[in-house]
Amino acid sequence: MIDAIDEQILTILQENARTPNAEIARHIGMTASAIFERIKKLEKQGIIKSYEVRLCPDRIGLPLLAFVLISLNEISKMHMTGKQIAEIPGVQEVHYIAGKGSILAKIRTAGTLDLERRLDQINQIKNVSVTETTIVLKTDLESMSLPISREKN
Repeated sequence: MIDAIDEQILTILQENARTPNAEIARHIGMTASAIFERIKKLEKQGIIKSYEVRLCPDRIGLPLLAFVLISLNEISKMHMTGKQIAEIPGVQEVHYIAGKGSILAKIRTAGTLDLERRLDQINQIKNVSVTETTIVLKTDLESMSLPISREKN
């Protein structure tokens, strides 16, 4: 489990993963070496999975965001199908869901023609029976940050 100090470290790193250990230490009131050891422990425990650069999709030519609800012929092959979907360029996330459909995929593309190609690739997967696509018009919040608090609801 994580304690209150780990929570503070994780909150700072989620805001900016490049924050130097010395700066985190000053903020929390510890030494940089103690922060380093705690971060290494959090990495070893798998709490910190990776450090990633977040790009601006519009500025790299990928302004179109879509969510694709995917229904399957055979639920027993859901994970295999999800892995095939994950290999398609532009697919950012693949979720196995309950309710309508079996898989929800998040896709970023250059535009509608590119999206159409990706949808064709998804529909060519043998286990896919139906897809339903929702195109995002505007995004106010898109974040990978998780709420970290010892106060559990």
